[in-house]
Amino acid sequence: MHSSMACTITPPAFRAGVFEDMEGEDNRRGFERDETDTFQQLVRHLVADGDRRAARAGHRARRTLAEMIPGYVSPPLLTLAAPAGRAR
Repeated sequence: MHSSMACTITPPAFRAGVFEDMEGEDNRRGFERDETDTFQQLVRHLVADGDRRAARAGHRARRTLAEMIPGYVSPPLLTLAAPAGRAR
């Protein structure tokens, strides 16, 4: 005879306290700058430098692809096709 005891394991009650504590600590620290700020500062510096160099040469800095490569035709970003298994 084989007997088994059904053991019911109840998970511990959910506590949001840990996450609330972490969120509260983060909120107390306030706004934190990240690495994108440094990158944006570098880009602004490079743009200003390029504008100064272009102005000294009597030109205007190119901003769009059409200005940089006149006549360039970009390939389509999306090509529509028939769904798999169905021929047109």
